[in-house]
Amino acid sequence: MDIDQLTHENPPCFKKYKFKRDMALYIINLINALPLFNKDLMFEGFVPLNSKLLQDKIANYKEYLNYLEHELKIIECDNQYIPGFKSKGYRLTEQYRTEIKSQSVVDFTFGRKLKFERNKRAASVAHLEYLTKWFNPKLEIDLDFVNAFLREEYQLKRYNQALWDYDRNRKKFKEPMMQFNHAKISAEKIDRQDYYLLHDENVYRFHSNLTNMRSIIRNAVTYDGQKLISIDIKNSQPYLSTILLSRSFWIEQKFGAKNEESLSISFDEPQRVTNKGFNDFKRLNYESERGFDERLNISQIKIHENDSYIMLGDIDKSLMNSEFSNYINLVVNGGLYEFLEEEFKINLGEVFSNRKDVKAAVFQVLFTDNRFFGQDEARPKKLFQELFPYVYEVFKQIKSKDKSLLPRLLQSIESYLMIDVIAKRISIEYPEAPIYTIHDSIATTEEYVDIVQQIMSEELSKAIGHPPKLAREEWSKRNMIKYLSGLKESSKIAV
Repeated sequence: MDIDQLTHENPPCFKKYKFKRDMALYIINLINALPLFNKDLMFEGFVPLNSKLLQDKIANYKEYLNYLEHELKIIECDNQYIPGFKSKGYRLTEQYRTEIKSQSVVDFTFGRKLKFERNKRAASVAHLEYLTKWFNPKLEIDLDFVNAFLREEYQLKRYNQALWDYDRNRKKFKEPMMQFNHAKISAEKIDRQDYYLLHDENVYRFHSNLTNMRSIIRNAVTYDGQKLISIDIKNSQPYLSTILLSRSFWIEQKFGAKNEESLSISFDEPQRVTNKGFNDFKRLNYESERGFDERLNISQIKIHENDSYIMLGDIDKSLMNSEFSNYINLVVNGGLYEFLEEEFKINLGEVFSNRKDVKAAVFQVLFTDNRFFGQDEARPKKLFQELFPYVYEVFKQIKSKDKSLLPRLLQSIESYLMIDVIAKRISIEYPEAPIYTIHDSIATTEEYVDIVQQIMSEELSKAIGHPPKLAREEWSKRNMIKYLSGLKESSKIAV
């Protein structure tokens, strides 16, 4: 795409504001870049462009959209707009669905607007210096290796849909060129130290270039020339969900004090563990010895203020005394997915090709709307209710007013434990240990991997009441080579 040649041949006729090429390229960039921050968009084809997002940068954004779509025919629209729910979606026309190339912003005024946005993100992570400081020039990626990998992967997938990534719940594929550009953008940003760091205001996750990157591409990332090793919580969402089955979690309390009469959420400013120093952890242990329950409590979790109308005190107190041991034992022992996979096969005739598909089915069971229960696709959900009726009822009541509350509550718990407790403790006790949180995992160098795993195990056991299953994964370019070899073998079978 030569935007200068295209606009020369078909000059824009804007009414009030002068046309600026940077603004046109920014809109095209959003179509390519937004899937970087919401990977679900890679299954959709069309990328929704929020009017407020555009208006903040481009006053006459509608003129640009019209010009790009109808005059230059660079983009096309799905024309699907639902007020307050869905923005119109856009994608590049087929001619321009090719490998992206980076261009610099040259307009000073527009550059200032983009800088203002970067400053807002920087402000959101100002209190997380113990995480952000590791995004420095020592964090490197082998860009040449990544680009060669991506081109080979694309050539293998391009004309062989059997190799495309498929989402069972959406019944949609990831388009290989969009996947290619997504990975290329994320790799180039690390290579030029263009770091995207954000602490979101929804579930308080820490987003970074690494969280937004395809997991296979992380294998080309090193720190100070050293390989990185990630430590993951296996079955993290089911594991964290076990704390929701504890009555003590729902009892509103101030730190170190119980109120057995109340079973509700406090939406006031939460009583968070500050961890200003190692003395905080000694204090926690001291209070535990005196009989305080160390498990996580709802009062410690920061809930988004928009959820203040949702009171979970409606959960039946007698329900919290029900029998949950079968579900908890399966989760804690790491066997829930395997158990459900076998049950789905025996009772529903559903066979899964890989663990990723089993996980997607379990997420459908846990996180879809209660009203989804009546649909034919909800057979796994109905079976889960038969197998774990009381567990299902707790999750159902949590989602009774808002289907998204259960996944957001679990993500808020995850964020609190991984960022505010575990990563902060590591930074205090081992300030020289590089740490990169990737939602339910932490990556570090080989020197510190044993220490990080020990702290993760201690703090999660304390907070959830059960020890986690942790798994290590070494980031190595060998994994990328092995992945390509698997694709080549699969392509022979598919042909």
